[in-house]
Amino acid sequence: MTELESGRVPVRHIVAVEVDGDEYVVWRGASGELGSAPRWCPHLDSDLTEGTVVGDDLVCTAHGWSFDCRGHAFKRTEAGRVDPKDDIDTVRIVEAGGRIALSR
Repeated sequence: MTELESGRVPVRHIVAVEVDGDEYVVWRGASGELGSAPRWCPHLDSDLTEGTVVGDDLVCTAHGWSFDCRGHAFKRTEAGRVDPKDDIDTVRIVEAGGRIALSR
């Protein structure tokens, strides 16, 4: 299990973490919801710490793949169509008492 102070993940911020030897990112969406994803984008291995948070979604700036806080991956086309991709590996997130606990 990995723990962070809640203040380390403010709204629209992405943090790299290691959980049980694997690399992930954790972000906080505009609503305050926390999400997680593997650190490296499943599309072409871009570092998701360099992504952006749009609403509650993490967006890979390399090719526009997006990840929601529930582990769904998708890509929005320029025309606005949403193309679902495979679900991604996530970690369990529990936030309480000013701490965020992450586990597999």
